[in-house]
Amino acid sequence: MGTYPEPETNIAIQRTPHILFISLVNFLLNFAVQGSLIFIPLLGAQLGARDWQIGVVGASYGAAFLFSSLICGWKSDSLGRLLFVRLGLAASGMAFAAQLLVQNLFVLIVVRSAVGLSLGIATAALIAYAFESGADMGKYSSYGSLGWIFGALGAALLKEFHLLFITSSICCLVALVLSLAFKESAVKKSKINPKIRLVVRRNFRLYLAVFLRHLGATAVWIILPLYFSLLGIDRFWIGLLWGTNFAVQFVVMRFLERFDENKVFAFGQLLSIGVFTAYAFITARPALFAVQALLGVAWSCLYVGALIIVLRSGEERGTASGIFQSTLNLCGAVGPFLGGLIAEIWGYHGVMLFAAGLGVAGLLVAVPAAREAPGHSAR
Repeated sequence: MGTYPEPETNIAIQRTPHILFISLVNFLLNFAVQGSLIFIPLLGAQLGARDWQIGVVGASYGAAFLFSSLICGWKSDSLGRLLFVRLGLAASGMAFAAQLLVQNLFVLIVVRSAVGLSLGIATAALIAYAFESGADMGKYSSYGSLGWIFGALGAALLKEFHLLFITSSICCLVALVLSLAFKESAVKKSKINPKIRLVVRRNFRLYLAVFLRHLGATAVWIILPLYFSLLGIDRFWIGLLWGTNFAVQFVVMRFLERFDENKVFAFGQLLSIGVFTAYAFITARPALFAVQALLGVAWSCLYVGALIIVLRSGEERGTASGIFQSTLNLCGAVGPFLGGLIAEIWGYHGVMLFAAGLGVAGLLVAVPAAREAPGHSAR
């Protein structure tokens, strides 16, 4: 019996760098996404697109991402994770590079759709693979936020479209090289084809709660820079406000897995209501930094809490995480349209209060969902 602890120690030593590499792949992927995403509206405007046409570019990306993450996450439960992780990273590298060929609006829509399709192939499978490899999902998610920070900084420093697109492509290809060292997790592939309908039914309240809250959030993000400008805040300070959110996410996410995921998720929903309401009434710059910090806490709790709940709800982790990512992408496709429409009719404050109202609805759905969650038993 005295020989048992030593193998466990060796396994722990071997797993740590492996999990760090998985997190690094997540960092590089999100660096690539954010680095290209920031200036896509500016590229569209440079090509002569009107505001609604730029919205179509964003919607095409979100819709392709939604469809791809749903289907590929589902299939990864039966075919294995790494096939989709590697295929998605390779395709993403080529799709980001293809953005260099954009010369008109139609090609921009096609290429951004290809980017969304490629990212969706890798994302859900990578999340499931990280979970099954024993990663702390809070820390894993924090590397995504760190990727957003560095992507935004990279965009600010590089500025030129072609440099950003090349950098995004290289990040994906480096992530692909790292993934070649991964081995399929010890969790066996399912011998049955998981049914999307059953997974949706099992976590329906949670998906609905996330959808309602994030729909309001994406409606706010599309007009928030304009609202800050109206308050007399210049681009430099807007950038700092944006970075505050990401920086807080990176710190907070790293400590969340030690808490009950149901309570963490519900707290994120509750705090989101306060944040969106505060946007409508707070105008002082220091107070806005505090609101942005609270936003980082709210999203960290909601995202990590929901992600852990769905991953622990059953063995169809690729399907569950694919539906989760698709829910977020659906919000990303619909929310900006609603935000612009509401701002046109009721002004920016109307958008903030609309988001707060959806947050209340999400909280009412989330509380019963937390009570019904299966907890840790399926881990």
